[in-house]
Amino acid sequence: MKTILLLSAVISLLLWSPSVRAQDVEQNNPIYKELAEQQRMTTGQIEMVYGVPCVEVMLNDGESIRTFVYSIPSLKKKPLMAQDRIALINGTHYLLVVNGPGNISTDKNKIFVPLDFSIEPEILPEFLSEAAKHEKYILINRRQQYLGLYEWGNLKYTYPISSGTHNSTPLRKFVVHYMDEHHNSTIFDQAPMDHALNIGNAYFIHEGIVPGYPASHGCIRVFPLHARFLFYQWAKPGIPGKIID
Repeated sequence: MKTILLLSAVISLLLWSPSVRAQDVEQNNPIYKELAEQQRMTTGQIEMVYGVPCVEVMLNDGESIRTFVYSIPSLKKKPLMAQDRIALINGTHYLLVVNGPGNISTDKNKIFVPLDFSIEPEILPEFLSEAAKHEKYILINRRQQYLGLYEWGNLKYTYPISSGTHNSTPLRKFVVHYMDEHHNSTIFDQAPMDHALNIGNAYFIHEGIVPGYPASHGCIRVFPLHARFLFYQWAKPGIPGKIID
């Protein structure tokens, strides 16, 4: 009897091991099967991205995350959630078109697709001790290309960003000095930087293109809807924060 119980315990432990779970996902997950049938995966290997099992997929020229979602039956059943989650995990926007026209274009043609949408990605710390004494606090992670909005130390919102190329966004603490609804760059040909939050000198958090990697001259770009939420509903002068790697 003891031998049987011990054997059952060992089997249970094996069933919960990461390798067995990954193999089980690969064999039975409908998203995986559909991606395999359409030959969309780069390798078929399951990778953990921010705590979520994902596979890497190649997007074609002219394709966006949104059009990709509608081409996969299991994702098409929950298109809004799927496109938002895929965009968040990849730090980009679901409407950006691979090698497309104008300012809705991106050259990022490889994305990670979650196989389990019930798992929330863990991108930034859920609690930040140094932000606990502040009603609001902004954390910008330059390496990960994400911005976190904290309230009394608790993470409330996570947004993809695009910081400066070649480390032109300095790592430092900052305070929101002032806010400007319609702002233009005084350095780079009056480039539009609307819904801008000044975080010191010529550095701003403002709306702009977020292609999934650093692409600015040094400012922190966020998507227009995120910038407007920050400007009209969340931010105010005096809010502290820091930029880290």
